[in-house]
Parts: sequence; C-alpha cells; structure tokens
Amino acid sequence: MSGAVAIRELESGTRGRGPAFLPADLTPDPHGGLYQGLYKRLRGFILDGVWPAGTRLPSSRALAADLKVSRNTAILAVEQLIADGWAESRSRSGVYVSASPLLVRAVTPAPRASSEPPPFALQRPATDLFPAQIWKQLQARAWAEIEPQRLATADPAGDAGLREIIARLVCAPRGLRCHPDQVLIVPTATAAIDLIGATLLRLGDTALVEAPGRASVRRLFEARGARISSVAVRPGVRGEHALAPVRDARLACIAPAVQYPLCTALDAASRANLIHWARMSGGWIVEDDRDADLWGDETPPTPLAAEDGERVILVGSFNRILFPGLCVAFLIAPAALAERLRAMHAMIGGRASLASQLALGEFIAEGHFARHIRRRRQAYAERRAVLVETLAESGVGLASRSSAGLHLVLDMPGVDAVAARLAVEGLGGCALDGRHLALGLGAMPDLIRAEAPRVAAAILASQSPTNPSAKGDF
Repeated sequence: MSGAVAIRELESGTRGRGPAFLPADLTPDPHGGLYQGLYKRLRGFILDGVWPAGTRLPSSRALAADLKVSRNTAILAVEQLIADGWAESRSRSGVYVSASPLLVRAVTPAPRASSEPPPFALQRPATDLFPAQIWKQLQARAWAEIEPQRLATADPAGDAGLREIIARLVCAPRGLRCHPDQVLIVPTATAAIDLIGATLLRLGDTALVEAPGRASVRRLFEARGARISSVAVRPGVRGEHALAPVRDARLACIAPAVQYPLCTALDAASRANLIHWARMSGGWIVEDDRDADLWGDETPPTPLAAEDGERVILVGSFNRILFPGLCVAFLIAPAALAERLRAMHAMIGGRASLASQLALGEFIAEGHFARHIRRRRQAYAERRAVLVETLAESGVGLASRSSAGLHLVLDMPGVDAVAARLAVEGLGGCALDGRHLALGLGAMPDLIRAEAPRVAAAILASQSPTNPSAKGDF
C-alpha cells in the first residue's frame, strides 16, 4: 500500500483519534524546496525523539492546514519519510514512526542512572505510606466538580472551604483558634516565608535565623534586603533545645516544635523569652511549623501562635506530610496583619492548584489525613527503632536526641569523615555541623535493616585510631 493511500485512510477511517504531539514550531526548512524542507523538519523531530518510535504522525490535512502548505506537499513529505525508512504505513491505521533497529538506535537515549534517592537521603519521601488510591479518587472528584469559570475566579487567598477546614480540623485540635480569614493558602512553606519577608521586611532590617537551620530561609531574607543574624540552637536533654537570647531584630524565623535539622523542640524557658521579646520590641515571630506533625508517640508541642496570636505568624505545609508534589501549604496570620499579607500575596502571586485544594479539603474532612498522620508516626517510629537497633548490633551504640522528624540525628565525633564515606558508598545521610550526623528514614524497614550495617562500617572506619579526624569515642 502506498503512503498516500495510507494517509488518506488515516484521515477517513480514524477521524476520532487525534494525532500525537504536533510541535508548534514545525516549519519547513527553507533549503531544498518546500516539500524537501518539510521532510527534513519531520525527520528532525523523529531523530530528536519528539516523535518516538510507534507514534502516529499528524495527518496530511493537519500538516497542510497548520503549515499553510498544499496537501500534496504534506503527502509528498510523508511518503519520503516512508521511502527512507523513517516511517511506516499500517493498513487502515495510518502512518507511524518506524520501529526499525536503525531508528531505535538513533533516537533511544543512553541509559540513565536510577533516580531513586540513596536509602538514607534526607530528601527521600516515604511514598509507600501515602494512600494514593484514595487521593486519585478525590482528585478526580474535584476536577469533576470544578466549573470552568471557577478556574478564572478562584480566590488568590485559597479555597474558602479548605481555609475553614484548616482552621477547624488542623489548627483547633492543637490549641490554635483562628478565623478562616486568617488562613492564607500558598504552594510551599518556603513561599509563605518569602511572602512574610516581602510584607514585613524593609531594606536593612535585621532578620534572625536559627543556626543550624534551613539555608533557604537565610537566602530568602537576604534577597529581601535584610541583614541576617544567626541565633544559636543549643541542644539539651530530653529532645529539647534552647535558643540564645533574641534581640534587635525586625523578625525571627524559628521552628519551635521540630527544629530543622536537629529534630528537637524548643524548651519552655526559650519559648517564654521569645514571646516576651516579640511583645516588648514589636518584633515578629515566624513560626516554622511544617514538621510539627512528624512526632513519634508523643503529642506535638502547642504552637507559639496559640500562646500569642498577635506577634506570631504560623507557617505550615502538607507537602512534607503527604507528598512533595502536592504543593499546598498555608500560613496563619494575626488578625491585624491578615489583610496586608493577602494584598501582598495577590500582587506577587504563587497560587496552589484549585483541584489539589479541593481534594485536600475532602481528604481532611473525611478523616484520611488524621489516619495518615497516625500511620506515618507509627511507621517512622518503627523505622527509627530498626535503624538504631541494627546500628547497635553492628557495634555502633549511638543514641538519638529526639523521636521527632523525618530523619535520625546522631551525635558523634568526626562526622565530616563519616558523611564523606557514606556519600562514596551511595548511602545518603549528611553532616549537619561538627558533631551531628543525619540519616533519612524514608526507606522501607527491610531496606534500612539491610543497609544499616554498611552505615555502621562507615562510622567505625571513620572513627578508627588511624583517622586524624576521629576524636573521642562512642
């Protein structure tokens, strides 16, 4: 069967099937005549993998209409692809990119390394814990209920239903009473902190950040023209930490429930001092609460925003708890500041997906969120216990400071050498400072149990007497 016949059959017999991707910049090459130029462009998209093997080519009618050439020119170009082996005609089906060995070798990219994170990487999410099937159903239901005009008229501050659900079912159970108008939906916690900086910081203002802490927070405030001052985090006992005194600043960004990266909670004296500073100086506290639900068997601490609703802006996120690609976070603003934040948010943009907001609202309202939190806490407690137990069986008896967070923090000497060995071994983990090693807990328990002895071997090798960086003992 000739290519021309196949093309016409494609157009008459499969009108209901749209062709594969037709590039917007598909214009004929000006050299070699019109049909030869079109042929070269079509062949180029095959070679570049835009149209992989097995892809049905656009019809000659579509090519002619989109490129404003005659239909005969389009047919000649496609027939040339068939003649040269780049495409093949299929009876009563159409014309498809060839699957010949020559073409497969030409367009198949080289194999890439696995994209799966190392077993103890801090950024490795525990995707096995997420109820994906339930989420798929809620997401499909959300899209089915969205009227087209709602996509253009959605409130920049976030869906009113979700804001009410966050105030009633997420914040209130932790002792934080707020009105839905104080809730602002944003894509990420980082976006929320940047919005706060854009609203409150003036050029030259001082912003306090924790050390160690999130580098992204420091960079955001620097980009807003602030002078950065670090406040030292002093690990203590019983999974708590203290803060150095806070003074002379416009705002302080603090994670009191689960400090990142040490995974400890702010002690009572430091909490009281921080609130006293904000009240006396007129400063603002940005409460980074994104990891507060990531506790073990204990109840998370009461938010600072519940103790002072006038000087504390709470930032929370569902991305760490559910899955990173969700892109739904929130902030709780003091009533007097809410309108300023809403106005700034409407100006600089950054909205969360409406469908994701609606699905998340149902996910929380139907009880799936609370069940997921309980399951996640139990799973991470198990994985933490498996890692500590397996390390101990391998000769490394190190105690963790806290049962909170998504990673295990170990206090040890020579941590930089240990982290370097773990990186070489492809195990993940990282040094937090001169004495703390962090090991992610996102992998399944069986994988943790299988790979933990390699971590122990790296620790023991780095702590050997011949290693000059090893100081002290276990």
